[in-house]
Amino acid sequence: MNKRKVLVPFLSLLMILSGCSGKETNSSQQESPKSKDIPASVTKDPVTIKMYHKGGTISDEEFKNYFVEPVSKKYPNITLELVRDSAKGNSPEELLTSGNFPDLIYTSNPSIPIYQDLDIIEDLNPLIKKNGFDLSRFQDTGLEMMKGYDSKILVGLPLTMNMAAMIYNKDIFDKFGIPYPKDMMSWDDAIAIAKKMTVVDNGTSYIGIDPWRVESVGSQMTLPIVDPKTNKATINIEGWGHVLNLFKQVTDMPGYVNNGKFDYDFFKDNLAMAPMWATDLVGKLTDPTIAKLKNWELVSIPYVNGYEGKGRNVDTHMLMIAKVSKHKDEAFAVMKEVLSDEVQMAMAKAGRISPLKDESFKKNYLQSNASFSGKNLEALFKLTPTQLPAHSKYENQVRIIIRGAKQKLAVDRKDINTILRELQEEADKWIESHP
Repeated sequence: MNKRKVLVPFLSLLMILSGCSGKETNSSQQESPKSKDIPASVTKDPVTIKMYHKGGTISDEEFKNYFVEPVSKKYPNITLELVRDSAKGNSPEELLTSGNFPDLIYTSNPSIPIYQDLDIIEDLNPLIKKNGFDLSRFQDTGLEMMKGYDSKILVGLPLTMNMAAMIYNKDIFDKFGIPYPKDMMSWDDAIAIAKKMTVVDNGTSYIGIDPWRVESVGSQMTLPIVDPKTNKATINIEGWGHVLNLFKQVTDMPGYVNNGKFDYDFFKDNLAMAPMWATDLVGKLTDPTIAKLKNWELVSIPYVNGYEGKGRNVDTHMLMIAKVSKHKDEAFAVMKEVLSDEVQMAMAKAGRISPLKDESFKKNYLQSNASFSGKNLEALFKLTPTQLPAHSKYENQVRIIIRGAKQKLAVDRKDINTILRELQEEADKWIESHP
């Protein structure tokens, strides 16, 4: 009886203690809101993720606002560092050779062949499957561009898109009594207007339009750059001849070429119209001292006749993971965070075009930038980006060679057939000397 009297209270006490212990265990296992969706594969130990920047644009402030701050809130153990290619010893080849190549890569799609040639791109498909990452959130344009670089792997994910519009100086139009340009004009329409404003008035020179780069207009026709099967340039063809004819109409305007000058800056020169990438527009016009220099507005970038509604090639600022990274799970966690709706909305309001489908990103584009208040921002989205032509590791240099056609027209005054032949020969020689 005495043993039973002692045993019952002891068992009761044991049950109470066990219950308390169970509650404490359950409480400690409950995840905090900050960590509730952190993958188990992501380390909780301190880790530094380095991001390499070559191609595209990203400021120190943007890196802080859209990478460092949102990532640190969710992953306080992850430290981010930006490694720019401009610093000495930071070329991709040098970093790879030294064993110091970063984990993440921030770049734009024209630079992808550089990383392909180094065989440094990690296939994102396994990480996407592992994390249940939803690719259906993305616009098809950006993803299809990624797949075009390698059908076997997913080379990266688009972070922001770049679109183009044409900026124009309302004061110059008013001075000459010419109606403002409209959305959905052709290059022929724009050039016809420009001829009326390429004049010298009371000793002051005015330029109607600068179409910018030859290869950019050619991209609206998806003209080939290099044949990847033969490694030969594809310049001496009818399509590039058509583009040069458009440029010739501009450079032949009396007064367009001034003492050898044939490239003009909308914000420094008396230039009536100029096509510009959104990133360039935002970069310039975010500075209030520059924005107030001109009485400006936007219309859609002109299209090439026969290619109605076609904009420039898709241009994407993107994120990739380096194959040599020792922290791929953590690098992908960073990618997921900056591609979240919250961060993408902050970027859109500041002036970065989101690659995501949701229309709210477009509707809120540049809403936090007073310089663009009341402007025709829809002009940036009127034309559809064209897909890139077949890829080659030589394409970037050949684009630069094609760009030289503008000088040959404006200054050297060569005929189109001669220019096409010379550029073809120059490009092929360059390719042959860089196996």
